Amino acid sequence: MPTAFTVMTWNVENLFPPGHAISPSKVISPADYESKLSYLKQRILEVDPDIIALQEIGSRSPDDTQSLDDLQAHLQNYPYKALSSNPDRRLIRVGFLSKLDILQTDDFADFPAGELSQVPDWSSKPPVTQMGRGGLRIEIELSSGLRIRLINLHLKSKLITYLPTARANPRFQPRDENERSIGQGLALLRRTAEAVTVRVYLNSLMQPDDTTETIVLGDLNDEPRAATTQLLLGPEDADITTDDKLDIVRLYNLVDSIPRRGDESNDKRFLSSKERFSRIYKGRYELIDHILVSKGLLGTESSLRQDQWRVLEVRSLVDSIQQQSIGDNPVERFGKNRPDHAPIYARFTL
Repeated sequence: MPTAFTVMTWNVENLFPPGHAISPSKVISPADYESKLSYLKQRILEVDPDIIALQEIGSRSPDDTQSLDDLQAHLQNYPYKALSSNPDRRLIRVGFLSKLDILQTDDFADFPAGELSQVPDWSSKPPVTQMGRGGLRIEIELSSGLRIRLINLHLKSKLITYLPTARANPRFQPRDENERSIGQGLALLRRTAEAVTVRVYLNSLMQPDDTTETIVLGDLNDEPRAATTQLLLGPEDADITTDDKLDIVRLYNLVDSIPRRGDESNDKRFLSSKERFSRIYKGRYELIDHILVSKGLLGTESSLRQDQWRVLEVRSLVDSIQQQSIGDNPVERFGKNRPDHAPIYARFTL
């Protein structure tokens, strides 16, 4: 008997508990916090996902779990949770809330051995050797017996934090164009190393005898066709409707086109053209939040050739961001109850 299954990913933007101070003049008030929790609850329950992958869960300390605990309490029907133990320097991290029992969890952050075991930082700092925000894997099992691993990611952003000065700490504007170019290059190197870290981690799991399906979801901080996003997919596939030996390691992006034989006009798209963005940055529409899935979650070779898919619906709830356009200073957004990212969800019958 097929089982209905829904996953959601949402960067909830600076979900810090009340009292958290981003600066002497900006402190999260109890009213701001409660307003945000209420809004998150409203939108999540509208979709009613089985599992929610959350990014930017904020905390006061590495051991503080209040934000995730409070959201769990508001939602009521999500008894299982997992929170990464690898926050960034701002103490934001990824986490899951689930209706289904979480059977296994794993944190990972260290870059793999080899040529990308470290990447440079600003010259006054040591090399970077791990993801800024660690990845988090959980495993669940549906009532049908199908086991699924889900990996929650929040990769390095395009936002550049320059070396502080006496007047600006943190500093988000460059002194000159040379500093801007170097900063952009360093950020891209880090995001590349993070994507490689995730792909190497996936390679260790997606083996020929593996029967667990895979979902990778979260804020990848780049578009579907960006090199770092494509890297996560594994070997390129020209036709989803034809099986081959590399399918065991491939992922497919539900917010992008899925290739079928013929030209691009024959590719499969689930996301409507009006919803092909998840954030607005300086007036430009970006699709930087993604749901990547293994082939077994799409269908069999024969069913896909008949255009019969296990994916029922994919949506980016862009009304949530109300045409908000963000800039380069994250401090300006503190206290907002609507995150700057749209929630994205996918429904399956498995």
